[in-house]
Amino acid sequence: MTQVLWKDSYSIGIDTVDTQHKQLFEIMNKIYIASENESDLEVIMPLFDQLQDYTKYHFDEEEQFFTALSISNIEQHKNEHQFFINELEKIKQQSLRIGTISLELLYFLNDWLVNHIQVEDPKYLAN
Repeated sequence: MTQVLWKDSYSIGIDTVDTQHKQLFEIMNKIYIASENESDLEVIMPLFDQLQDYTKYHFDEEEQFFTALSISNIEQHKNEHQFFINELEKIKQQSLRIGTISLELLYFLNDWLVNHIQVEDPKYLAN
């Protein structure tokens, strides 16, 4: 499994948001490294909690920013954010049940986040 590497093409051109996106990648990479090292859930779960907390913080910040710009369809964007938050919780609960983090689920998180940053966020800035 490889780490999630930030690419300049992921930038949406808003420094605060881009910095937060980079932080999300950094936390995900810590989880990947812990998984690769076959760390116990006692090591991985605090990282996963950090990812959940920071994701909620970032989404709240992003939604406030987009709302301040009077972006249309912000409710749809909030729904996408809530979907990801819900998926994080499902992954956490499943991991606790099976005693490890599923790499397949981590790939899903990575793919969703990269797609969201590259495809969805710019849609709202173009409005």
